[in-house]
Amino acid sequence: MDQGLPDTYTVKAAIALAVRAPSVHNSQPWAWCLSGRQVELRADPHRRLHHADPESRDLLLSCGGALHHFAVAAAALGWAAQIHRLPDPHDPGLLARIELVPHDTRDADIALSAAIPGRRSDRRRFDDRPLSLRDGVFLATSAAAHGGTLRTVGDDAHRTALITAAAEARGLHQADPDYGIELAAWSGRRYSPDGVPARNAVSRTARARELGAREFSEPNLTEPSDSAVDGATLAVLATAGDDRLDRLRAGEAASAVLLTATQLGLASCVITEPLELRSTRGLIRDCVLDGRGEPQLVLRIGYLPEGSVPLPATPRRPLGDVLLPVEHPYGVGLPIPAQLRRN
Repeated sequence: MDQGLPDTYTVKAAIALAVRAPSVHNSQPWAWCLSGRQVELRADPHRRLHHADPESRDLLLSCGGALHHFAVAAAALGWAAQIHRLPDPHDPGLLARIELVPHDTRDADIALSAAIPGRRSDRRRFDDRPLSLRDGVFLATSAAAHGGTLRTVGDDAHRTALITAAAEARGLHQADPDYGIELAAWSGRRYSPDGVPARNAVSRTARARELGAREFSEPNLTEPSDSAVDGATLAVLATAGDDRLDRLRAGEAASAVLLTATQLGLASCVITEPLELRSTRGLIRDCVLDGRGEPQLVLRIGYLPEGSVPLPATPRRPLGDVLLPVEHPYGVGLPIPAQLRRN
């Protein structure tokens, strides 16, 4: 520690936890730059999914999750993150400039940070035990603290509308060969530091009144043998608006909900496919949220069936691949993923 500045090891430790955040197709579309007490979070344009994410919505959500993970990790290490979001209108790739200031670490900071390595995107069916009212309040409060509204989809009409929107989005994507090529390039992985590993993707046919999962390539994860209809609680995370800042903040709110769920012993999974197309996103806005707020993502939250095998962590790129030197002219010389070089 020098003159009240965090040492490089501390900042890198916080970034190492930040990159454990979930991202669309595990694309990890972020880059970090650090200098003294200041850290910058940037979008990595080479990792944007052009066919699944034409509006860069998922990219911003993913980076927002990493931003919140970083703030949580920094607080546990004794540093408060003062975040300036989208600080330069002439530099749209700069998503946040973060200043680290000394912070008295609390037990709650350590507990939330400890949830980061234990969180998983679990696509298996969940048990039919309902969430307790207490847990529901904790989850909604964690979203509200970051500018989001977590709306549980409870009644039949809203649930039917959500499942219908998801099925329509899946059908439209299946009819798009470019989307299929992109999805295949980012999934079915076995020895890669990014993308969706085969061991974490599940194959199943959606049953009646069940929200179907995205159909990744070569899924190798099996459901519990006695699993029936998915008993997950479905919730839509919404924001008041739908500009770039709203999407970034929605990612932060989603991260807060996921880490809180992990603390509470709940399984979780983010679903973005129904929100990636304007038509189905509008259906969710109008028929699930009743026009109150802009839907950003869907969350499945609940309990795993008794005896479920724990999921392995999905891989992450080495820290050296996501850290840029201070003088780096961003966008020049960044490594381009192999799947993009082939196209």
